[in-house]
Amino acid sequence: MFNRLLAHNGVFRLPPIQRKNDSELDVAIADLEKRGFRLVRRGKTPNRYIRDTACLRVWAIMEKYMY
Repeated sequence: MFNRLLAHNGVFRLPPIQRKNDSELDVAIADLEKRGFRLVRRGKTPNRYIRDTACLRVWAIMEKYMY
């Protein structure tokens, strides 16, 4: 479940969380923040076939300090 970062001893990072839209991702982030994780990075995967602002998925990377 956790990937340990060897460069930062005691930091565990989850694989990227992917959802279809921002509201679903906000719910997932809020749930993990209640469990002690913190948000590291958040972004969108653009759709390369449509030239407007449509995106395929939104993602977030969460980590937790384990001391």
